[in-house]
Amino acid sequence: MVRRIGVLLVMLALLVLPVACAPAAVPTATPIAKAPTAAPAKTAEPAKPALASPTLTPTPRPASIKLGGVASSGLGALYLSIEKGYFKEQGIDAENIDFQNIQEIIAPLGTGQLDVGVPSLSTPLLAAADRGIDLKVVAPTSVTAPKFENSWILLRKDLKESGQVKTASDLKGMTIAILSQGGFADQTVQLMLEQAGLKAGEVEVVVLPPTNYITAFANKAIAAGFSVEPYTARIVQEDFAVKWIPASSFYGGQAQIGVVVFGGAMLKDQDLARRWMVAYLKGTRDYMKALTTKQGWDDLVRAVSKYTPIKDSKTYELIEFPYVDPNGSLDKKSIDIQYKWWVGKGLYKGQKTFDMITDLSHAEYAAQRLGRQ
Repeated sequence: MVRRIGVLLVMLALLVLPVACAPAAVPTATPIAKAPTAAPAKTAEPAKPALASPTLTPTPRPASIKLGGVASSGLGALYLSIEKGYFKEQGIDAENIDFQNIQEIIAPLGTGQLDVGVPSLSTPLLAAADRGIDLKVVAPTSVTAPKFENSWILLRKDLKESGQVKTASDLKGMTIAILSQGGFADQTVQLMLEQAGLKAGEVEVVVLPPTNYITAFANKAIAAGFSVEPYTARIVQEDFAVKWIPASSFYGGQAQIGVVVFGGAMLKDQDLARRWMVAYLKGTRDYMKALTTKQGWDDLVRAVSKYTPIKDSKTYELIEFPYVDPNGSLDKKSIDIQYKWWVGKGLYKGQKTFDMITDLSHAEYAAQRLGRQ
């Protein structure tokens, strides 16, 4: 009897055992059942910081570039871009180099010694492209127009006051200065002489850097000259010459003068080219705001005075700064006028046109990124 009771007890224990062990099985079953809903939460978590901080961008790849042109207020937007740190924001260390004329700018662009050049539109620029040099016009630097008349034909003051020179035809036998051969200054003076009925050789045309104009006028070595700011204001301030004929009057009232030119290295690096242009257009917009509202005027004066020989703040009250399009667009109408004149006079016989060496895609990218104005 006892043995039977023992057997029954053992059998009961075996029956009870699965029930007692059942709770231990629940924890292993529960995670398996919930896994499908838990997985998406884990994969979504890494995206949360990016959504919370949409302005965060990767650190720009560091780059050092050399840029340069003839120092003038026509490069005011570029100088302001440097001084306000916009290139540094894009990871770019921009070194500015001063040149005396267009030819000095274009040669190092071809050899890779200069990454970005800022010359005027010119036949040397076209000729360089004809020779196979990898370069493109990518943005404007200056437009001369009423209220933004940055370029003038100056007349020596004594010739003006005495009445010895009343019109351009009276310059016969005299000397006129230009900044470079084959560029905007050269073309403007040639147009003036042509309209005055003067033939080649009846007026001596000499090339002078802008820093030499004051001395040339003071010594009466020149009767007139094509001049740009801030040198024009300084010459007028010193009472050596007067503003005589605005350059824009030879181009229907408005003319594209300076341009930004990328060399081969910049053209091969789209990311760097785009970052450079974003920085430049930011500076351009600050530049135009300073001209039209005076907001940031002191910053502009400091920037231009740093990169040009004109340091007197009073001189800048007389300066007419050029217009620069805030979206990086060019004045195609005046560019066509300039090109057709060079070709029509047989002064450019190459195959390239300005359209062929222009690429505004980087400016378009920057304008879209910053918002068009």
